[in-house]
Amino acid sequence: MKLPQRWQQRWARWLDKRIPPAAEITLGHRSIFILPTRTGLLFILLLLLLLVTAINYQNSLIYALAFWLFSVGLASMLFTFRNIAGLTLSAGHMNPVFAGETAELPLRLSSAHGRWHEAVEIAWPDNPPVIADAGPSQSPLLALSYRTRRRGPVKPGRLRIDSCFPLGLFHVWSWVRPEYQGLVYPAPESVPFVFAAGEAGDQIAGAPASQSGQQDFHGLRGYQPGDSMRIIAWKQVAQGRGLVSKDFDHDEGATCWLDWEVLAPLPAETRLSRLTGWVLEAEQRHWRYGLRLPGVEIAPDNTEVHRDRCLTALALYGLDDGGRGHA
Repeated sequence: MKLPQRWQQRWARWLDKRIPPAAEITLGHRSIFILPTRTGLLFILLLLLLLVTAINYQNSLIYALAFWLFSVGLASMLFTFRNIAGLTLSAGHMNPVFAGETAELPLRLSSAHGRWHEAVEIAWPDNPPVIADAGPSQSPLLALSYRTRRRGPVKPGRLRIDSCFPLGLFHVWSWVRPEYQGLVYPAPESVPFVFAAGEAGDQIAGAPASQSGQQDFHGLRGYQPGDSMRIIAWKQVAQGRGLVSKDFDHDEGATCWLDWEVLAPLPAETRLSRLTGWVLEAEQRHWRYGLRLPGVEIAPDNTEVHRDRCLTALALYGLDDGGRGHA
């Protein structure tokens, strides 16, 4: 093991003990670090030069200037520390995304002690920062960009909080780890279908040609939870007649099974990506599709709830945490 990696692991373990992950975190003296900036170091050097000059020439005015600047530096350090001390960060729920996409992670800022927190910069490493203010009457909800890399419960890691307010002489920062509720689906891969269709279970290439879905309009019916947005009668909604859905004579569509075994002997992640692509395309074509994974079988359906259930099963397949972090 290389030395930098070992030190990184030690640093991560130390942070986990000192600043444990939580859905809501309030910054305090145990979670805040502060050091002089480059400007602050030059300021300290100026103070030393003034002090040496005052001692050498025994000049009272230079003494007064040096001690006055020293008090300004101390006040700046105190106010810089207080600018993020007492800041509360609350993690929200992330909307599902596919691996490789940029997720918007909601984070609410509030003041635990009724103070103002100004010019606070917040970002994950290698992601664009957001600068925000928070105070007694202002609790902004930020949308932080995070580039996802792998499927499963979202685990963005530690978030960096920086500030040099008010004079820029000191740099105060913290590394916190907000726990988010959300899920990252496998990255979809678009390839021709290979699946088991209908009752016979024969593995074929392409879509079943003997069945078609949503072709003959039958009438309107009351909206049912899980109905696709595509079959809602939006004109009726606009006319104030309530939420209703279109009914079709062949609403069930083509019936097929998307099976894990037909993709053997591909690697597991490749299979999951292809099955994800097939789920999205089958839902777009209004087919009734089922999903078979080792230990998991989801009966055919064609609602948005069914699509999300299939994508969730693909995202959590084979993960040891069993889906912790997903609401």
